[in-house]
Amino acid sequence: MPVERTRHLIQAGAFLRDLSANMDVPKDIRAEAYRLLRHFPSVSDVQAIAANEAKLLEVASSLFYPNLLVTEFDPAWVSSYKHGPHIGG
Repeated sequence: MPVERTRHLIQAGAFLRDLSANMDVPKDIRAEAYRLLRHFPSVSDVQAIAANEAKLLEVASSLFYPNLLVTEFDPAWVSSYKHGPHIGG
């Protein structure tokens, strides 16, 4: 479902953010999490992709192109992550 895909993408960014900041994790793992996070889509990136996808669907109106993401973001999705959602930067 698009909402589940969006939620998991947002949660993966939050997980990488927490992992990269966790001093209990070995330095090489933290560095790799940070490297991946630098190029990982932020919440606003995901929302922009979803909005553009919705516009494309309006124009294309194809059954073969399903909606993959949603623009809505529920802060509860990342409430269990210490450092919150990945907001870029």
